[in-house]
Parts: sequence; structure tokens; C-alpha cells
Amino acid sequence: MFQIIRCMLDDNGEIAARRPLQPMYELWEDAVAMAKFDSSRLGGDHGYDEARQCWWASDSSGRMHRFIVEPGVVEDVAA
Repeated sequence: MFQIIRCMLDDNGEIAARRPLQPMYELWEDAVAMAKFDSSRLGGDHGYDEARQCWWASDSSGRMHRFIVEPGVVEDVAA
């Protein structure tokens, strides 16, 4: 399972906040496609960062974000 993590960057380009997005995806390719879509919805510039292997975007306020695909943790639910 894979999860998209939306990271807001500070003025130095460092991660200031991380927010896991829902849902989880079974396929890495599906998660990457949705990360690309999510980055395009912020209203500013967006693109793919080859070095970090993630999508990035700026929002209408000029804040920078990264959309990182990571393996997700699925917790077992006891019946």
C-alpha cells in the first residue's frame, strides 16, 4: 500500500508540516498519478522533482508544497 504525503515547505525549502492524504493506494503508479493531479490543483506552478522523486507545487499564496509517495502502514483491525 502507498500513501501520498503533502508537505508544506518553509522559506528555506525545509519541510514545515506533513499531512498524510487519504485514501491509500495499492499500486505505486496510482499514488504517483494522484500526487501529480493533487499538485496541479493548487493553482500555481507545479512539476516533478527528479532529485526527490516527488511532485511539487506552489499555491495561490506562493507557499511551496511537495507531494511525496511513501509506503503506507496498514494497521490490522481485530475482529
